[in-house]
Amino acid sequence: MTKKNRHKIHRPANLSLKRKSAPSRLTMPFFAFLGALLIGAAIFFNFLSPNETQSSIDWSAQGIATRHEYQDIKDDGAFAEQEQESEELPEACAPREPEITRMSDTIKRGDTPSTLLEGHLGLSEIYSLCNESKDFYPLDSLRAGQPWTMIYSNKALVGLEYEIDSNERLVVSLTDSGYEFRREAIPYEMETKSVSGMVESSLFGAVTSAGESEELAIRLGNVFAYDVDFTRDLRTGDSFKVIVEKKFREGKFVGYGQLMAASFTNQGQTYRAYQYTDKKGNTAYYDEKGRPLRKAFLKSPLPFTRISSGYSMSRMHPILKYRRPHQGIDYAAPTGTPISTVADGIIAQVGSNKSQGRFVRVIHSNGYETIYNHMSKFAKASKKGAKVKQGQTIGYVGSTGYATGPHLDFRMRQNGKLINPLKLKTMPADPIASKDMPAFKAAVAAYMAQLEEPVQSASLEQPPTPKP
Repeated sequence: MTKKNRHKIHRPANLSLKRKSAPSRLTMPFFAFLGALLIGAAIFFNFLSPNETQSSIDWSAQGIATRHEYQDIKDDGAFAEQEQESEELPEACAPREPEITRMSDTIKRGDTPSTLLEGHLGLSEIYSLCNESKDFYPLDSLRAGQPWTMIYSNKALVGLEYEIDSNERLVVSLTDSGYEFRREAIPYEMETKSVSGMVESSLFGAVTSAGESEELAIRLGNVFAYDVDFTRDLRTGDSFKVIVEKKFREGKFVGYGQLMAASFTNQGQTYRAYQYTDKKGNTAYYDEKGRPLRKAFLKSPLPFTRISSGYSMSRMHPILKYRRPHQGIDYAAPTGTPISTVADGIIAQVGSNKSQGRFVRVIHSNGYETIYNHMSKFAKASKKGAKVKQGQTIGYVGSTGYATGPHLDFRMRQNGKLINPLKLKTMPADPIASKDMPAFKAAVAAYMAQLEEPVQSASLEQPPTPKP
């Protein structure tokens, strides 16, 4: 191949080779100087901040409220990452809890669900609410004086509460899907206290002088109503002691719970009562020997009154003005005082006439029946054929018929013949079975010791509690 032809050879473009030009002798010292400068800067900055990495990112600049921090280099050269910390979000960005408010009041006469919920719910919604609540409690039966609470979340109505009685309340939740109802027990703080006092003129006065309410006097009188006639038998110097649960709500005394034990000394004789619940769930009061205080008949249908006229075969009638038999006991009491049936029975007659006024006649076992005259009105339970329990209210004291003032004319028959109720011998119920006596004694042992302590004129354990 000639020298001329050699220059005419062609290669494909992708196989063409270019020879790299050699670096200039002047540029090599420049690159060496630049590299040394970079290495020196790295060593310098590492000396200034040996505990932190030099490639850390400023996360806050990216709008992220977290950061990573690192501990010192360990001996083995490994890094230990610290626990990640969260920066606090600005207050304006933090989620807010819903503002819950409660508005409480009492039901007033004439209040209805419509008047109470006007402006919060439409009429159709109120109708639906009342209709759905019937299975739990009918809202059209709201009673004056009962507490009523409306619950708001951020000013929007979300719930209702209505106290049905002193033990239970209706709770209503208003949700997006409808209404939710439930009945729940009202929460109370309970404290068991011992209260005692001396009688000067009446049991009411003795109890209130000890700083307690009249409710406790009624409860105490009912316990011993089978053995003590508080109308005739009470004397100055009589004494009582009660071990009772006190109910508090938000620190305020609101009433009494169970009366666990009590003693009453009348004319030198002491009666004791212990509450006991047997295995069948029956609760009653017994003395220290396990004998029931409950008798077949109460001593009186009105425990805290006076006898204005006794049983007599010849009494001058105050209206008719001639002598005639008065085969009953007149108890003077204010109009409206509740009248209790003295024994279990069936109401045989509820009526009214010129002489007796409004009256109720009750038939009892063993041929006994009782009649209650001159009532101002009947109790709801007083219907012909209705069964009534001992101590149940059947009417209220009045002055209907031949009466010069409010009182109860109480009469009793045995096998159709009128008898003197004050001479009736008491008939006790069955005592606790001998096999159950160990459980009874164990249950009341602590109360026995407390009742044995001397009675004073005030509470033994605390200053008098203000009346509710």
